[in-house]
Amino acid sequence: MNADQQILTQLAKEYREVAFAPVNEERRALWKALNGLRECRPLIMIDQLPWHELDVDGDLKLRCRDADARIVEDALRKQLYQAKYFPADKVFEPYLELPKTIEGYHHGVVRREVTLAADERNDVVSHSYVSQLSSESDLENLKFPDIRVDEAKDKKRWEKVSEMVSGILPVRLTGVRMFHCGIWDDLVEAIGTDNFFFFFADEPELLHKAARRMADICQSLIDQLTEKQLFDAYEPTVHCTGAYTDELPQDKEKNVRPGDVWTFGLAQMLGSVSPQMFEEYEVEYVKPLLEQFGLVYYGCCEPLHNRIDYIRKIKNVRKISMSPWADIRAGAEHIHGDYVISRKPNPAYLAAASFDPELVRRELQETCRAAKENGCTCELILKDVSTVQYHPERLAQWHKIAVEVAGEW
Repeated sequence: MNADQQILTQLAKEYREVAFAPVNEERRALWKALNGLRECRPLIMIDQLPWHELDVDGDLKLRCRDADARIVEDALRKQLYQAKYFPADKVFEPYLELPKTIEGYHHGVVRREVTLAADERNDVVSHSYVSQLSSESDLENLKFPDIRVDEAKDKKRWEKVSEMVSGILPVRLTGVRMFHCGIWDDLVEAIGTDNFFFFFADEPELLHKAARRMADICQSLIDQLTEKQLFDAYEPTVHCTGAYTDELPQDKEKNVRPGDVWTFGLAQMLGSVSPQMFEEYEVEYVKPLLEQFGLVYYGCCEPLHNRIDYIRKIKNVRKISMSPWADIRAGAEHIHGDYVISRKPNPAYLAAASFDPELVRRELQETCRAAKENGCTCELILKDVSTVQYHPERLAQWHKIAVEVAGEW
């Protein structure tokens, strides 16, 4: 056994203990209750973290030399770190995930951008996109995908990783999970942020044609993934939240259709337009796409509290994002128990010069009160944490407060 394998074998043994603990089944049951809109305390997840700031005791330091071994080591160390310091309601799955090699998964436009970094170690940076779409002829640059799978390569990767962990953990080749069914995040990279909002006034027809083109590209992608059997029915998460459910066949291995899985949609760039324009430019285009799927998570960072009536027009929506910019009380009143409130507490509270635990507590309590008073189930999803100012203990503090507030439900 070489040095890399010794490292991974030990990490796999440690992770196996975490993954096979009974609490994981308890958490799965809680997520199924929440996602089924049954009475349940608020569930908690913590994701999208500044890992480069968190390694204070060497738990995250990579020691393997082989490139593939380092990928596995990184995944195991991060899972173990989270289990130790802020597990929340995360289910630790009893296997190693190895995504299938899927090529051609792109709309053709290679973004051109200028970036600005506040911390050279942080991969979260500011983006300014160079416009590549200014006329109808430029729409041809938005290409239809051509999905290809390298099964031979995947078999070799699976064998290699299985050997790396000495069979202690099963290795699972995973297909496409939580399919991204949005069009505007990609389009803004082609249009450029500076031009985007001027287009609503100056080039509305061009915007409509661009939206139509992206919707057709998305439909082509759905069709190809279905034909090539690349959707994965077993989805632990959807958009950083638990996706466990009794309503979809999560044990299905063959002939997986879009109707068997979750998807998520979002239109972050439309957060500043009117609700009526949101319907015109977003709902009309993505509704036929989203409704092919079994369950839908809708929204991300855009405020949606005043758009619930338009989201209602999309069948199978189960969770609606309430970002830090949303009015949580107005959102809860409009949702009134028909969807899970997926509350995104403000990550900026962890990024300030000092950490104020009472500010965090008040925000979480306000969410829970609004949800409970309006008969809603809710989840507290801390994500998009770009910095904790190199104070990783803030995550553990936030976790402790969130667990206490959820326990008051």
